[in-house]
Amino acid sequence: MKNQRKFWENYYKTLEGGRIVKTGVKGDGFPFFVVEVNGERFECDISADPEGNGPGFLFGLPNPQ
Repeated sequence: MKNQRKFWENYYKTLEGGRIVKTGVKGDGFPFFVVEVNGERFECDISADPEGNGPGFLFGLPNPQ
């Protein structure tokens, strides 16, 4: 369990210092970000789990009203 936690911490750490340059929702309902880190851009899909069994949700964002 400790090794798995360390893996996920390192995995998400790649976002540190990055900048979200685009957001959206794909036709299949998956939200995504385009993130730029050190001049490299990549797309992050937000899923319910690592297997991609459904779209996910982010907590803590303000209500856009």
